[in-house]
Amino acid sequence: MTRSRPTTESSPSVNGFGALRSVLEKACLKSRCNLGDLTVLSAQVDPYRLDTPSGHRDGQWLAEHLDRLVGRSKKIHWRGLHYVLVATSGLVKPNGDVFVNDDDNWTWLVNVAGKAARWLGYIDFERITDNRNAEPFIHHKASVKPKAFVTVGVEVAIPDVSDMEPTPVAEGFVPRQAFHFVIFGEKASLEDVVLPIARAKQADLYLPTGEISDTLLYRIAKDAAADGRPMVMFTLADCDPAGYQMAVSIGRKLQAFRDYRFPKLKFEIVPIALTVEQVRELGFPSTPLKETEKRASRWRQAFGVEQTEIDALATLRPDVLRQIIEAAFEPYYDSSLEDRVDDARTDWMAQAQAAIDEQVDPTVLVALRAEATEQLSEVQSVIADLNERFRLAADRFTLPAIEIPQPELDEDAPRQSLGLVQRQLGGGNARFDRAQAIRQRNRSGLMSVKRNPTRSIPSGLPSRSEAPSVRFARHHRRYIACNARSLPAQGPSRSGCQVKLDGPVNLAKRLGGAT
Repeated sequence: MTRSRPTTESSPSVNGFGALRSVLEKACLKSRCNLGDLTVLSAQVDPYRLDTPSGHRDGQWLAEHLDRLVGRSKKIHWRGLHYVLVATSGLVKPNGDVFVNDDDNWTWLVNVAGKAARWLGYIDFERITDNRNAEPFIHHKASVKPKAFVTVGVEVAIPDVSDMEPTPVAEGFVPRQAFHFVIFGEKASLEDVVLPIARAKQADLYLPTGEISDTLLYRIAKDAAADGRPMVMFTLADCDPAGYQMAVSIGRKLQAFRDYRFPKLKFEIVPIALTVEQVRELGFPSTPLKETEKRASRWRQAFGVEQTEIDALATLRPDVLRQIIEAAFEPYYDSSLEDRVDDARTDWMAQAQAAIDEQVDPTVLVALRAEATEQLSEVQSVIADLNERFRLAADRFTLPAIEIPQPELDEDAPRQSLGLVQRQLGGGNARFDRAQAIRQRNRSGLMSVKRNPTRSIPSGLPSRSEAPSVRFARHHRRYIACNARSLPAQGPSRSGCQVKLDGPVNLAKRLGGAT
């Protein structure tokens, strides 16, 4: 059975292309540029470049054999799928070669046919699990919806019946910040330092081992879209070419998920550690880059360092890592919200109790007490059921409306994100604006800078004359300058700034690879 090209309401076919390629084609037409100018990752990896005849051919081939050999609903991991295909005697790939058990076919399965099948909609992202690495450590914040009801006071301990009085109860007086926070760390060893911060800041925490998978990014995008608030993701990575590239790769794939599956998704990516400046200022040890690292020479020429793992900061200076993360939250986090929500709950409880006292029917209360006297003679194991039975529906009383204070943020506070929310092409939140880049090509390379007052650097680090985002932009310009096609330099700013990723220039391409 031959599969047709997948089209859904969330990923429509436009001009013969799927959703992602259509976005890219329209942007090229609008900006009068070619596909390469708007390709952020390498063409073999960038989700917007997989919609090709060969991509559909390979993706459809894999989906058909997955359904036939594994089943239409069963999940499987990549290695297991590889061996299922190998065990099928004489299985021929779309190019005419036989699928055999070697590294070339494994790489083709995961990085070519597999990526095409998922990004083009032939296979759901959650159907194939990424078991190449250990299951990541994930912490999700609790979610509570506001709810009001009236209780007569039956708790775990059996009360004196004469003390039973109707009292208001409200759920949902929880401080809900303006942003959906996510902390992504490259190493599971960061848990001891980062988890307490994630809990305190109501942030989701992801600590995988190894590179982030498309499956995990899909889960992150899905959760953020369901949450409804703009997502701010703080990234913690090694100080090396792969760690430097990680935030760009995450941003590009989240952008693709937004255009492909979750049109209301908004997000910012904020890389906060480990930077070259932090390595130098804190005097951390450095180890030689791997001989297989193709970007090694350009990395050394741009920064003058080898590689340092994020574990060095977490192990040697955990106090400084905490300060860096806390400082990154400041522009996005309303620290007064918790107290204001507590005050609002106290006020509501007082008003609700006064309303109940005025409206309660004494006959109803007498009946409840009589029933309680009889029922409370039962064994204590039924108390949990009694709690529900004696809970009065809130619609019996007219209670004040629950008003949860909203976060109040300083809109002018400097941020150090890659700017994937505000850079747009016609709408949405995460487009790489080629037209804007053309207008600014004489002033900038990959980065454009929005100036803001410098914010303070966390104590525990040596004093700095530039905000982190300024240093990031300055180092990036040095990095790009090491490539054959150098870009016009942009002088460093001495004020704080917000880094914007304009994207006609491809960092991954400049470094000769992609995550």
